[in-house]
Amino acid sequence: MMRRPVSLGILALGLLCLSCQRHTPPPAGHPSPPEISSALVTPAGQTTGRDLLGQVQTDPRSTSQVMARISGISVLSIDHFPGDRVRRGERVMVIMSPDFFSAESEFSSLLSSSPGGDVRGLKRLAIRKLRLLGASREEIDRLEKTRSPTDRYEVRAPRSGTLMRVGPSVGTRVAIGDLLFVVSDLRHLWVSAFLYPGENAGLSKGTPVQVFPLHDLSRGVPGTILRVAPFIDPQTRTIPLRIGIDNSGNLFRPDAWVHVRIPIRPGGGEPLLRLSAGAVVRRADGKTGVFLLRGTQPPRFVPVKVLGRDKGEAVVSGNLAAGDRVVVRGLLPLLAEENARIAGEGGG
Repeated sequence: MMRRPVSLGILALGLLCLSCQRHTPPPAGHPSPPEISSALVTPAGQTTGRDLLGQVQTDPRSTSQVMARISGISVLSIDHFPGDRVRRGERVMVIMSPDFFSAESEFSSLLSSSPGGDVRGLKRLAIRKLRLLGASREEIDRLEKTRSPTDRYEVRAPRSGTLMRVGPSVGTRVAIGDLLFVVSDLRHLWVSAFLYPGENAGLSKGTPVQVFPLHDLSRGVPGTILRVAPFIDPQTRTIPLRIGIDNSGNLFRPDAWVHVRIPIRPGGGEPLLRLSAGAVVRRADGKTGVFLLRGTQPPRFVPVKVLGRDKGEAVVSGNLAAGDRVVVRGLLPLLAEENARIAGEGGG
């Protein structure tokens, strides 16, 4: 009669003991090991690339800003507007200028004067003055034939290209030094990009790159690094990079965002490896590395050189091999322990 209650009591007591064992906290001074997960290291190939975001700019060497060389009381007409293509010597605008009329009248009076003295030298000086003011060869030829000065100051394009900006509007006054228009040859462009410190290793003037439209990676053009800045931008904490591209195919426009791919080649025969960017940490002493897992050994810090980052992955070189596994979760306790270790070695 009493066997069943006794059996049930023994069973309940056993379950209670088992539950206590499962929830027994670890002894003091022995914290639970962190939960760790890892990711695979894979080969990146002998030639891979780092991808950057860049912005297209006009090339100052292929751009001209036309300033007013003479004052004018009114802009009479504008023949071309931003976005229009112009040829070298083509008229862009006409300004009414009494000062230009005075310069032409001076030359016209010399043409009508009788020969004698240094008239020839004065004519040369008058022509030079007109040319400095921006008068074209055709305008001077017209004045020599008609000897009729005009106050119409024609401003012409100094190079073939695309009008990027027009300063005044019709009817406005113009002062000496005012910006009239900007013309740029868009066959030659610059791309401005930025690198994180350490990613500029091996890059120098002349390094070839590829530049793609942001939303069409199938249409790229070759480019060349023109300059790697010798400083870090204090605002962005990055290293400015300047790239030159040939835009003869009219694929890019100034101010557009583009995709830049810079080739990464191994140095010293070291293989390039690809791993999760989240596995890369920086120790207190500034060294960059990962925590390597091999076999049953505990995770250990291995220095690596980060050559590029893209889409959550990093391209590195170092004492790693394809097929290794690196810690991607549980890094903070490992990094704290590593920093404490090197601090102890430094203090010792």
